Amino acid sequence: MWKVGDRVRHRFNPELGPGLVESVSGRTISLFFPTSGSRLQLAASTDALTELVLRVGVRAAPLDDADGGPGIVMELTEDGFAVLDDGRRMAAEGLWPIQVGDSLFERLAVGDVGRMDAFAMRLEMLHLTSIREADGLGSFLGGRIQLFPHQLHVAERATQADPVRWLLADEVGLGKTVEACLILNYLVRTRRADRALVVAPDTLTVQWLGELWRKYHQVFVLLDDERLEDVEREYGKGFNPFDAHDQVVVSLERLAASPRLVEQAIEAEIDLLVVDEAHHLRRKPGHPGNPAYRAVRQIADQGRHLLLLSATPLEEDAHGFFRLLQLLRPDEFPEDQSFDERLEKRTPLPPCTSATRRDDIGGLPPRRPQPVDWPGGDAWPATESLLAVAREGEPGNALERIRKIERIRLALDSPWALAQSVPAKNPLRAPAVKAGKCDGRLDWLVRNAGKWAGRGEKTLVFVSRRESLDAIRTEMSRQSQLRVGVFHEDLSAAQRDIEVAQFQLKSGPSMLVSTECGGEGRNFQFCTRLVLFDLPWNPMVVEQRIGRLDRIGRDRPVDIVYFRPPDGLARGVVELFEQLGLFEKPLGGLERELAGVADAIGDRALAGRDADSDKRFATLAKTAQVAWDRVQEAAYHELHRDPYDESLAQKILDRVPPDLEELTEDVLVAACGLLDLRLEPQRRASRYSFEYRKRSRVESLPGVPAGSSFLGTFEREVAVTDDNIDFFASGHPLVEGMMAHLEESPLGRVAVLDVADDEGTEGIGLAALYRTDDGFRAEAVDLGGKSRPEWASLLTRRPFRSRRIPRSSLTGQPGWPTLVRTLAPLLEAHGNPIAVAALRVSRRPERKSAAGDESGADQEVDQ
Repeated sequence: MWKVGDRVRHRFNPELGPGLVESVSGRTISLFFPTSGSRLQLAASTDALTELVLRVGVRAAPLDDADGGPGIVMELTEDGFAVLDDGRRMAAEGLWPIQVGDSLFERLAVGDVGRMDAFAMRLEMLHLTSIREADGLGSFLGGRIQLFPHQLHVAERATQADPVRWLLADEVGLGKTVEACLILNYLVRTRRADRALVVAPDTLTVQWLGELWRKYHQVFVLLDDERLEDVEREYGKGFNPFDAHDQVVVSLERLAASPRLVEQAIEAEIDLLVVDEAHHLRRKPGHPGNPAYRAVRQIADQGRHLLLLSATPLEEDAHGFFRLLQLLRPDEFPEDQSFDERLEKRTPLPPCTSATRRDDIGGLPPRRPQPVDWPGGDAWPATESLLAVAREGEPGNALERIRKIERIRLALDSPWALAQSVPAKNPLRAPAVKAGKCDGRLDWLVRNAGKWAGRGEKTLVFVSRRESLDAIRTEMSRQSQLRVGVFHEDLSAAQRDIEVAQFQLKSGPSMLVSTECGGEGRNFQFCTRLVLFDLPWNPMVVEQRIGRLDRIGRDRPVDIVYFRPPDGLARGVVELFEQLGLFEKPLGGLERELAGVADAIGDRALAGRDADSDKRFATLAKTAQVAWDRVQEAAYHELHRDPYDESLAQKILDRVPPDLEELTEDVLVAACGLLDLRLEPQRRASRYSFEYRKRSRVESLPGVPAGSSFLGTFEREVAVTDDNIDFFASGHPLVEGMMAHLEESPLGRVAVLDVADDEGTEGIGLAALYRTDDGFRAEAVDLGGKSRPEWASLLTRRPFRSRRIPRSSLTGQPGWPTLVRTLAPLLEAHGNPIAVAALRVSRRPERKSAAGDESGADQEVDQ
């Protein structure tokens, strides 16, 4: 129990200096720390304090300045006096042990040592840091992603250059965005890029925000009207938004339309520029380029890191392809260079491109179309009647034309939406209601949903309208009592996450019905099948739907169910999409060739089928097939430097550090235990909950506010399959906050160790740890000053094993302070140590026993 006058030191906040117990009141003690001028009140039972004991070898100062300056205690007499190195003899109670300075060896000399398990935790932290900061693959592994060797191959190659300037042109579905995020995350984490700007088409900006946050713990802000207004309100008119936010996503359309925004990006000196859909940057010969090209080029000319994500290049678009290379390497592709001549000579491209194809990774499971003839005897006539009413009347202007096309499209896709969009007396209302009541697709879905659920299969159903979603959910509940998950625009982001998480569970809904918002950035590759309840007239929207299942990592065919009407416009749409090959092969990257499909369908919807529309459909199908064939031919593929092929896969995966996740878990669990931060295992395997309690022994963790709580896992496989929990890995606030804290913390810096070496020589000595470019190393000397590398290796090997022994067994030996101060220069000659230890090496059989009090009997701990 503490008493008034006791001299103390705060174990977890040593910067307070030495302290004095001023009062004791019940279960509370009051303390004063003269060096920092701080006063604290703590529980009398706290373990945050250690007693400052006056020992021989300690530097001490008189409490009364009139008694002279500080000195080193040379002797403590039995009658309570201390003899200092200058001969002064003073009452021991009148001396104040001076706070040990930055010298770790001085702390060791005076016996100011910490816990052995804290030192073991620091060793694990150094091993973890070595993996995280090494030039190998460890620094790329923080994201919540399944590891694919071709993506790691590209990311590693790209980041070997400085600055990083790279064109990612992989075939659709192979993860260009993942590759870009791997590179971005690496550059940010290794502090090669502080300010990052992602430029993407407006329709993809929110997807980028979600991808960066959910998978890589990167917090970006979307620079839209609202955010720009916030910046102006908080910082004043004209303030540079890129100075207010270091990590920004902005739409390509906004950047192209705002020269001032481009100027501000240049003024802010953006470190990393990422441009998605870079094939939209176009520049004809002799022309400065479209607004998007000009905007991006001005920022790219800064000479910093640049990533361009583009569709697979086609040979006939050589000029456009080389214009992108010109943004990356302007010196290698001057304005007057002939691209055609370079192609003709088949001159290899500079090492700044990658264009992996599906064939290069061994292919993906095939798409398996499963057309269903429009079900229900009375269903199609009701739809035809509705279509007839929707076609009535000639549009008088462009707006009426658009409205009429929309009515026809709704009559086919969602009679429920059409019925709700018109007044009760509108001629469309009654036939729309009838068509909805006898829609054969609903009955077919209900009949089959039970069978699929019985087999444990998951089915994703896409609809274009919320009204269709409601109709399906209602009918499922009425006829089959099956639970159906839903995903639509009116749900909050948190609600959407919950719906997807429940759908993923084996015990969750067997069916999820989603509007188009589920086609952006979500991964449903675990589903058995996709049901296209309706067919959007834009084939790229259908491609996006299919792409939620047809993804890298899927290990079975993609079953695609769609409905084939008996005749008319709807039948023509289905046949066109079948001719395009949409249900059998990916058409990503063919946006330009397919851009006219929706308009062609709209024209036929108004005018009906005729020879001209048939010809137009045939031309679209042929154009798309030619373009797709050209993509497969892989233009310039042989010109890319060091392309990926399947033979590299195992070599790359063999280089993935096998113990990264285990090390992260060990360090976080040990550190949280030492700091009294609550990190507890949960009933569900591989999950931990974290709570930043007020009673913790650390006032703050960088980036983790007090009161924070997390539920997460250290295992990649669990994190990838469960988006609802955090992935405790590099980049996560808890991991980064703890690593930053430990980097500066005194915890685990000085210790007394008893380690076993069955093959070496027994003895006593000192050891020190040092930072190196590729991790850390240890040095050790015995009491005679001889270097003992075999002892040093006992500290760097894993697992680290040491027995707990009383500190005094070494630090209490006669002449210990002098001995440490004599040996310290031998170790300091190797560099500035980051941790030191007194070392006793003994030859003994290794054993484990339960942990106990550090000052107790010998206890072996395996860390």
